[in-house]
Amino acid sequence: MAMKVFVISDLHLSFSSDKPMDVFGDVWKDHPERIRQYWYDSVGKDDLVLIPGDISWAMKMDGALMDLEFIHGLPGKKMIIKGNHDYWWSSLSKVKKALPDSIIPLHNTAETFGDIGIAGTRLWIDPGLNMEKTSDDDVRIWNRELERLKISLRALPKGLSKRIIMTHYPPISLDGTPGRAVDAASDLGCDIWVFGHMHLGDNTDYNGFNRTIGKTRYEFASADYLEFKPKLILDKV
Repeated sequence: MAMKVFVISDLHLSFSSDKPMDVFGDVWKDHPERIRQYWYDSVGKDDLVLIPGDISWAMKMDGALMDLEFIHGLPGKKMIIKGNHDYWWSSLSKVKKALPDSIIPLHNTAETFGDIGIAGTRLWIDPGLNMEKTSDDDVRIWNRELERLKISLRALPKGLSKRIIMTHYPPISLDGTPGRAVDAASDLGCDIWVFGHMHLGDNTDYNGFNRTIGKTRYEFASADYLEFKPKLILDKV
């Protein structure tokens, strides 16, 4: 059965709390309804949508349930990872237990769909890319997350036709400089790397994230950058 693969990150949903995203600019006005409309326009019931983190503003699982049900009600299978604002995400076992059946969590793990493999983890600010200020604590978290990425990559089986990595944080800089996460993945191979985290609002041109380096195509997928339209990254696989 043919399956398309899409990506859209940083949905920042808040159905159970008063957290309107349009305080960050008019680009976010009515964004859940726009996501719903564009999703139905492009995604079919047999397709897969990757969501690389920052899914819900909720602090606890109970508060995230309405946001997750919103995603569940959209067509297709969805695969999610934790973002830096997903405070509701606790242990993987608890998340799996609470999620509707159309949503698959990745957390230092990997999943396969036929001969497509997807590995993923949150990652963190890469101190070497100089895109955000980092503290000693950030460096500690980064080193831990890098090891978790390696665990996720090692969980991918051999013999796959396509390997996709999904992280919340960018693994490269806007000028195409690869970070240590790219080095960590180089021996195992990656065809497509999707990520989000960064947002519009400071006149930064994020098109530089979308490039091919070696054999890997990098796709920046923050929802506001994509104008809330899921982006097709693999067609009829």
